[in-house]
Amino acid sequence: MRDELSSVRILNTKTHAETDIPCTRILIAAGAWSPHVFSTLFPGAKRKLPISSLAGHSLVVRSPRWTKELEKKGSHAIFTTDEGYSPEIFSRSGEEIYIAGLNDPSLPLPSLATESKADETTVKTLQKTAKRLLWAHEEVDDLEIVRIGLCFRPVTKRGAPILARIPDKDLGGIGTRVGEGGIWLAAGHGPWGITNSLGTGKVMAEMIQGKPTSADLSGLDM
Repeated sequence: MRDELSSVRILNTKTHAETDIPCTRILIAAGAWSPHVFSTLFPGAKRKLPISSLAGHSLVVRSPRWTKELEKKGSHAIFTTDEGYSPEIFSRSGEEIYIAGLNDPSLPLPSLATESKADETTVKTLQKTAKRLLWAHEEVDDLEIVRIGLCFRPVTKRGAPILARIPDKDLGGIGTRVGEGGIWLAAGHGPWGITNSLGTGKVMAEMIQGKPTSADLSGLDM
């Protein structure tokens, strides 16, 4: 077992080619898969990253009632209740409508994101909600399903992401070069990953370079 971080080995899952990349600093930002990445890189570590998965299904549809002319007048967001859950509906460019809100924390996280499979019963519930809330005709379903989605959001018990350096003592005996090395974590944003991506990238870059951060991150440590 190595005792100092000096490189990581990357496997191309398509070609199975392995490449060693020299490094002394690593930022783990693999969403719900971050704990798996950490345990793979540091198999001797006793610490488990406090990131879990919240699976969520979604639909993207087109409706003859959402036209280019209406789209030019502005976008819309609707938060409501239906069938015992809280659907979220957003209009998008290209005459598309996004519908989500059915989440399941018990759905197992697949080894790879490409291995995820949408639950048919959940999809049918979303379709029923879409038809009712988007005023589709009772006898003629004129909604076009563009895409069925299933994503695994990284969440924490405290409801806030972790943006911090992982202490060297938690790396299972693998050290980092004093003054230049380290392992950092940026994960746990829940459904707000895209919204917070730019700010997260900025402060993590500052932190890794040893610079003062643009925001107070004292409440987002390990």
